[in-house]
Amino acid sequence: MANSGVAGYVGGGYDSTTISGINKLTFSSEAISTLSATLTTARQLLAGMANSGTAGYFGGGENSSYQPINEIDKITFPADTKSALSATLTSPRSRLAAMAVSGIAGYFGGGYDPVPLSDIDKITFQTDTKSTLSATLTTARHQLAATAA
Repeated sequence: MANSGVAGYVGGGYDSTTISGINKLTFSSEAISTLSATLTTARQLLAGMANSGTAGYFGGGENSSYQPINEIDKITFPADTKSALSATLTSPRSRLAAMAVSGIAGYFGGGYDPVPLSDIDKITFQTDTKSTLSATLTTARHQLAATAA
């Protein structure tokens, strides 16, 4: 996820165990730092999206037991503090995708638990509340990518 023009963030992953750390790439210096804030649960196969200038969100993924999770963590810019949203994804999922319309809302879609999923969850940025769209992906899928302009 990125705070457009300022920094990009990489959270979670897997190296020989699941990771809870978050790295920040400051664009102007191309320097990498590690946030003191960490993901609520160490996880891999998660998705990230951002409300540029305000906050970024990491959602879903798999924990160290390879179980999909439904948590959404929020990184508030520019202090880079973390909070866990009370809103969660409709169902636990990993291998999902995310995208956002800055200033309005972000979307987490698709994923896997234990079958491919087609639903799309919307996070309204002003209130950090979640709703599930009636529209779904044309086919249930996981390991997908998303982008937004």
